[in-house]
Amino acid sequence: MLVNLQKRYVVRTASLSAFVRNLKRRLRLGNREFNICFVDDDAIRELNSAYRGKDEATDVLSFPWNETAGPLRPKPQAPSRLQEHGGIRNFLGDVVISVQTARRNARAEGHSTLNEIRWLILHGVLHLLGYDHEHDSGEMIALELALRGQLGVWGEPRPRRKRKVETRKPKIETRKSKSPRRRD
Repeated sequence: MLVNLQKRYVVRTASLSAFVRNLKRRLRLGNREFNICFVDDDAIRELNSAYRGKDEATDVLSFPWNETAGPLRPKPQAPSRLQEHGGIRNFLGDVVISVQTARRNARAEGHSTLNEIRWLILHGVLHLLGYDHEHDSGEMIALELALRGQLGVWGEPRPRRKRKVETRKPKIETRKSKSPRRRD
C-alpha cells in the first residue's frame, strides 16, 4: 500500500506501484506485503527522534513488523490470537520516506525525484527483509546495487553517513554544520 501523507510535492503512485510489483518479483516476495508512506521532513524527523534517538530529518526509515509483537514492541510470552488464525504473517512492515529530503538528494545527485524515491523504496524494503548495511560486511549494499541495475534505478553508490545534503539556506554559523545523509 502506498500512502501519501505530505502535500508539498506530487508523488506518482501509479508509477511507484508498478515499481513495487517489479521489486517484489525480483525479491521473490510472493504474497508478502509492506506499506510505503510518504511524509515531509517534520514527520520523519519526529519518527527518527522517537525510534532512533536522532533529532534530524532523514530520507528513509524502515519499521519491520514482528509477527508476534507488532512494530518495535517486545515479544509476548504466548502467541497472540491473531497469529493462531493466520493473522498478518505475510506483512513485512512499513517504509517511511521523506519526499522533501528525497527531492533535495535527487537534485544534489543530478537525477529525478522519482528515481530517488525508487532507490529509497528498494533500500527500505531490504531493511524490512533483515539486511543491515552497518553490520553485514557489504552484503546489503552488493544486493542493493545488483537490484538497482535490474530495476533501472540509476545513480552512483553513495557512502553512508558521510554525505552532506545541500540546502539553499544561507550559512550564518561560523562552525561547521553537521547534517549527514542517513539511509535508514
